[in-house]
Amino acid sequence: MHIQRIIKDWFTGPDGETQDPARFLWFVGVITFLVFSGIEVYRHDKFDLVQFALAYSGLLAAGAAGVKIKESTEPSPKPPAPPQPQPIPTSAPLPKPVTQVNVTVRQDDDDLPRPPKG
Repeated sequence: MHIQRIIKDWFTGPDGETQDPARFLWFVGVITFLVFSGIEVYRHDKFDLVQFALAYSGLLAAGAAGVKIKESTEPSPKPPAPPQPQPIPTSAPLPKPVTQVNVTVRQDDDDLPRPPKG
């Protein structure tokens, strides 16, 4: 899967075309939170995992709630297009019919059964 397709799926609604600001702001909030958490660890050389987990889960829950609330205003996804029949290739040459078969039979005198002499 191409990276452009993944990014498009992250930031668009269910129809795959409409830009979704709630998803974009959610992404920016998560990245900002992670960057500021890293800066805090670098500056003070300490990390409280419980505070980080509570704040991060709150941020994710708020983003998910924002996307869910906005869901009723989004356009519905497009139905998949029906499969198109594939044309039969006509430019390929047809195989030639077999008209003659060459068979070579080898008979050795030593291998043949001999009638009894008598």
